Amino acid sequence: MSTRVQRLSTQVVIMMVTILVVTLAAGFAVVQHNLNRQLDEQYEHRALAVAQTLAAEPSLQQAVRAGDPGGVSARGAVQAMAMAVAGNTGAAFVVVTNKAGTRYSHPKPWLIGLPVWSNDHEPASSEPFRTGRLWMGIQRGTLGMEAVGKAPLLSQGRLIGEVSVGFLTATVAGEVASTLAGLASYFLAVLALGVLAAFGLSRRLKRQTFGLELGEIAALLQEREAMLHGIREGVLGYDKNERIVLANDLARQLLDLPPGFVGRPLRQGLPPGRLADVVTGEIEGTDLLVLDGDRVLAANRMPIQHERQHLGWVITFQDRTESEALKRQLDDAIGLTETLRAQSHEFANRLHTVVGLVELGHYNEAIQFVTEVSTARAHLTERLQARISDAKLVALILAKVSLADERDVQLRVMDDSHALAPISDVSDVLTVAGNLIDNAVDAAAQAQARPRWVELTIVAAEHNLMIRVRDSGPGVPHDMREAIFMDGVTTKSSVTGARRGLGLALVRQVVTGRGGMISVGHDAGAVFTAVLPACVGVDGPGAAEAEAPREATGAPVRS
Repeated sequence: MSTRVQRLSTQVVIMMVTILVVTLAAGFAVVQHNLNRQLDEQYEHRALAVAQTLAAEPSLQQAVRAGDPGGVSARGAVQAMAMAVAGNTGAAFVVVTNKAGTRYSHPKPWLIGLPVWSNDHEPASSEPFRTGRLWMGIQRGTLGMEAVGKAPLLSQGRLIGEVSVGFLTATVAGEVASTLAGLASYFLAVLALGVLAAFGLSRRLKRQTFGLELGEIAALLQEREAMLHGIREGVLGYDKNERIVLANDLARQLLDLPPGFVGRPLRQGLPPGRLADVVTGEIEGTDLLVLDGDRVLAANRMPIQHERQHLGWVITFQDRTESEALKRQLDDAIGLTETLRAQSHEFANRLHTVVGLVELGHYNEAIQFVTEVSTARAHLTERLQARISDAKLVALILAKVSLADERDVQLRVMDDSHALAPISDVSDVLTVAGNLIDNAVDAAAQAQARPRWVELTIVAAEHNLMIRVRDSGPGVPHDMREAIFMDGVTTKSSVTGARRGLGLALVRQVVTGRGGMISVGHDAGAVFTAVLPACVGVDGPGAAEAEAPREATGAPVRS
């Protein structure tokens, strides 16, 4: 097959022209058939009308009844009347017979006087001189194919013969040909318009397919499907009318797209929240962090353009859960290193104090100093263990107290705190408490006024656990009290470059996932209150999980 035939535009033109030619030819044949049939019927009725008119003439009836007074010959009276009628009506023949079927007239004079069945093999039912009934149709006669009308010849109610009138079908064909010649010009005009339309459609298809041929389009489709479903990133594309045009498997899973999502409006297929805001462009930027369950995704939105025409947008989702977790762990490790370095300095200072007191001989003062330092820590530990039964939660609070001390922030556990019943799903509690304390310590450490403090209240009420954290920091602006819980919203930076703004988002995700609530208020500084339902004194899977905290969310995350 030539290159020209292989081109999509050429195939479209050839196909459309072929369809037009076949359709027009079939239409032309149908029109010709219908015209032939209609003209045949018209000539049959015309022949019958002439035959009936002539059969009603009294002079013809009298001549046939008398046996043709002029003689049954070419010079007879009946022949003369028949030839006159044929000349006036344009009929090919006018044949008159008696009741025995003998011809009294005929355009071929030598057939006059002969019976009609001598050279006519038509059925007897088509002869009115036998049946006495009218008849019309197409017959093959002595002159060829004829449209014939026959009428019985009656005299005073008695059958005395018949009158047969016919028109040659060649005459009908001539009229059909002249009629079709006029219609042919219209058919050709339609064909020309169809060809022009085919060329226009082929050019439009070529523009819409960017000049690609069928094989190239199929190859691109295969490559696109292989790329979309082969990469480990979510890919979503939608046009400039915000209708979804493509999505790979991971994007369908992340966005929970329904079956048959292609062509649907984008906003109808997206769950509400930050994910929808990023996809629709309400939140702009690069590598925007989005929380999806327990995964951290980086979303990027890029325009789709071709030849300076905007076609739509494509959004990619990259799973950053592991990398972001490693960065946050590195942040924690660096913070822990700084804490250990500060503690080593503090212990070194205390040790130098003890050594100095010993060298000066103040042994009692040295013993008293060491006792005061150890007693203060033991008193806090005993106080927490008496009010909170869960050892993991007590350990977390003690660690946060040390961290706050090194940042010159006093972390106070309020006297009304109590949670003596067993805590189930302790990993969720550690996530919420750890992140709220970390954020409060960071806020208090930024405050200029002293003293810098954070107050922690943990209260168990029936099966619910309330965690309240209050700090002396600048507080949360009123217009950010809802946005502060969105993933990616933060005012802090990271030493390692890890993305911040996930701590409070995780807190809200944990709390709302359990059917609880979290709020932020203002009282000297920020006040965060979280309520975790059904996690105190509840037996079940959660209690068992308390013994083995979940690795993914068990460690506190800094925002």
